[in-house]
Amino acid sequence: MFLIINLVFTILSFNGTIAEPITATVIFENFTNQSTVHGIFYITETNQQYTVNSLDTFDVELPKEGHYEFRFHSEDATAFTSYPSKITQKNNVITIRLLKKPEGEKNNFIRASGTTKDISKLSPDDLKREITAGRVNFIIHGLVAINPDDFKAFKKEYGIGFLSENCVIDALTYKTSQNNNKAIAAYLTSLYGKDWELKLPAQPFGL
Repeated sequence: MFLIINLVFTILSFNGTIAEPITATVIFENFTNQSTVHGIFYITETNQQYTVNSLDTFDVELPKEGHYEFRFHSEDATAFTSYPSKITQKNNVITIRLLKKPEGEKNNFIRASGTTKDISKLSPDDLKREITAGRVNFIIHGLVAINPDDFKAFKKEYGIGFLSENCVIDALTYKTSQNNNKAIAAYLTSLYGKDWELKLPAQPFGL
């Protein structure tokens, strides 16, 4: 009987710890002169993507309370996303602030799709020539919402741009992107020590 009671208590305790789904609300703060916005809202941990075609508030479903990374990208405006460090039932509002997109943003942060060039086999001299020609970029997989001036400042100082590839990647692209970023990091470290890392506007893939 004692064992049965213990078993029942254990089952009840386990059931009480099962995580419940949670709903988070996404709102917009629009500081542009646009009446609507088109873009993609992305949740890193769950790999969910929501297509957005208006400034209306909307809800997203999460598997449980916890820490999440939310991002929003739009060609219509520069977006900054803010949210609680931990999403809970009482603290579950995600705010997307939209600002007018500065001129020339695409020259500093490129969004691309396709095969990534592997520069990891280049000699230091060849890599230097490619950087001077403006053909070398750190690679980021996913959607990033960061002030474009930060990307511009980094490229002006170090000659390295940023390339955004697809969120979902295959094994070959994974390896190529990682090799690319490690080769650039090693080159910059050989010239500047670790100081350049403090000025990164976004975390390159695989570093």
